[in-house]
Amino acid sequence: MEKKSKVLLIAAALMFICSTLFFLKANPASALSSAWIDEKGLGEICIGQVTRITEIASDNETAETDENGDKEKSSDNKVKEEAEKKESKEENKEEEVTVTGDPQVIIYHTHSTESYMPYDESNYHREEEEGTVRDVGNVLEKELKKKGINVIHDKTLHDRPSYNESYNRSLETIQTLTKKYPTAKYVIDLHRDAAAASATEGKYIEIDGKRVAKFSMVVGKQNDNYTELYAFAKKISEKSEKLYKGYGGAIIEQNYKYNEFVSDRALLLEIGNNKNTIEETRLCAVYFAEVLAEIIKEEQ
Repeated sequence: MEKKSKVLLIAAALMFICSTLFFLKANPASALSSAWIDEKGLGEICIGQVTRITEIASDNETAETDENGDKEKSSDNKVKEEAEKKESKEENKEEEVTVTGDPQVIIYHTHSTESYMPYDESNYHREEEEGTVRDVGNVLEKELKKKGINVIHDKTLHDRPSYNESYNRSLETIQTLTKKYPTAKYVIDLHRDAAAASATEGKYIEIDGKRVAKFSMVVGKQNDNYTELYAFAKKISEKSEKLYKGYGGAIIEQNYKYNEFVSDRALLLEIGNNKNTIEETRLCAVYFAEVLAEIIKEEQ
């Protein structure tokens, strides 16, 4: 930059000298009489020219500095953005676990349209997935996979178009799935409970300062494997209570089958009721995944 300024100053001086000589040669009389420039005037003009050239050089240098500064800032921002992207990818990589083993868990829904607050249309039944037991099943699936447990999640609408035929239709689904995936002995039919008519909110407990919907398990007494089914439900309840006091799910016995005969590790799981919010039930699925994962690892 210093070399460039010197060149500009020399050029300005040469221009001034040449223009002065040309003026004197073209009109010497006028130059000598009315437009004569004395030493002082010549000095002022030279100083003015030099000052102007210096200002131009300074402006150019400032512009060049600003440009370089912008480039450096742009470069710094780019480096920062790349670092943030890399950090984000690394965080996502920690969450995502590559599941390569055979499926161990099957999640399905006999009453697939059961929904939670604030989705209260059609008496808490909706065909859209968000806010339903299928939504909660997605969370349970994701959390189990993060723990390295392979899951098959079936979202067939078994209670449409006929609610009364729900169990017949879901039986066809689960028998097909257990035949296709013989390693998946943990079979979860995920429902939600129905709150009492007088209830204003769902059943929940607080875990880590957050409202978490409670869960319960229904065991069909008509199943030939009733003893095994009850023992598994009890193991779930005890493990969940051990991990989080008050979280242990209740075991409800009913004089039906509920298709639980398909596996000794079958579970009719009710997460929350229709007065629980979808956020509360999603959290319940997160903690339930931790419980189930520990039991699966213990039984391997």
